[in-house]
Amino acid sequence: MKKKPTLREKKLAVQRWLVSTTFRTMLLGAIVLFGVLYLFKVNTVSTQGFVISDLEVEIQELERENQRLDVQIASYRSMHSLEARLESTDLVAASDMQYLIPVGTAVARAN
Repeated sequence: MKKKPTLREKKLAVQRWLVSTTFRTMLLGAIVLFGVLYLFKVNTVSTQGFVISDLEVEIQELERENQRLDVQIASYRSMHSLEARLESTDLVAASDMQYLIPVGTAVARAN
C-alpha cells in the first residue's frame, strides 16, 4: 500500500518545484510574453493617438475652409455683388411698366 504524503512532504515538494529550472523557465517565458504583448498594445494605442491627432487637425482645416466658403457665398449673394454682375450683362432697367389685366378668371370651359 502507498503511503500518504505528509503535509511537510507536500510543502517540500512545492518548494522544490518553485526552485526548479522548469518553473523558472516558464516564469521567465510568461514575463517575456506579457512584456511583448504590453509593448504591442502600447504601440497600437500610441499609433491610434497620432492618427486621431492628424484627423483632428484635418477637421479644423476643413472647418476653416467651410467658414471661408460661407463668407464667399455671402459676398456673392450681397446686393452690391448682384448689382455689379447685372451691370456687366448690358441689361436696361424698365422705366414704364404696364400690367395686363385678365378678362376672365376661368382657365378652361366646361361643355
